[in-house]
Amino acid sequence: MKIVEIEDPSLKKQITRTVLDNLPEWFGKEDATREYVENAAHYPFIAAEMNGEYVGFYSLREENKDVLDMYVLGVLREYHSGGVGSSLQHYVDDYAKKKGYSYLMVLTLAAAANDSAYLKTRKFYLNMGFFDFYRNDAIFSKDDPCQIMVKRL
Repeated sequence: MKIVEIEDPSLKKQITRTVLDNLPEWFGKEDATREYVENAAHYPFIAAEMNGEYVGFYSLREENKDVLDMYVLGVLREYHSGGVGSSLQHYVDDYAKKKGYSYLMVLTLAAAANDSAYLKTRKFYLNMGFFDFYRNDAIFSKDDPCQIMVKRL
């Protein structure tokens, strides 16, 4: 596996669309997916490549001079629990440190939603050193409580 930084906006869109379409449990709302695909083209973008195929990515957005937001990310389902996400996360941790950020943050569905896919997501983030920082029930929608998770670098 090779971790690479992607600059080409059209390639960023292609990777984002391919991965998110493979994960409907997480990205099943077409309007939101379309927005992620469009926005990811403009942000720093880290991808995992295996055997000529992009199998996962992180799109990053600066929240402020101290905080880097992991805006949208995903790994193709067939590569879950195979180390791709962990490898990407370690790369992003180092990337953020080199850029001078003190924290990483990610918005995800709160545990209170009791969504099995997002419970796996939360477990991944917790294993990667993130902690629950703030829950806000108005960020996504009233039916989808948002949990902001943070990691000190």
